[in-house]
Amino acid sequence: MDLVLLVCLAAQPADCREERLQMAATAPTACLLGAPAAIAEFSGDHPELIPQPQRWRCEQPDRRR
Repeated sequence: MDLVLLVCLAAQPADCREERLQMAATAPTACLLGAPAAIAEFSGDHPELIPQPQRWRCEQPDRRR
């Protein structure tokens, strides 16, 4: 499963992009349960971004929009 985050720059909040994190989870429920920890780790590694993503979702890698 991919955890798809919509993240924005702290210095320019209108400048947003999608980031995809590969999750070890294969079931949507497991992805949803693991998402908060993955988001916290991603946010800590990227201080240039607004701390919390604007939106996030779990999806199968083959279902990319």
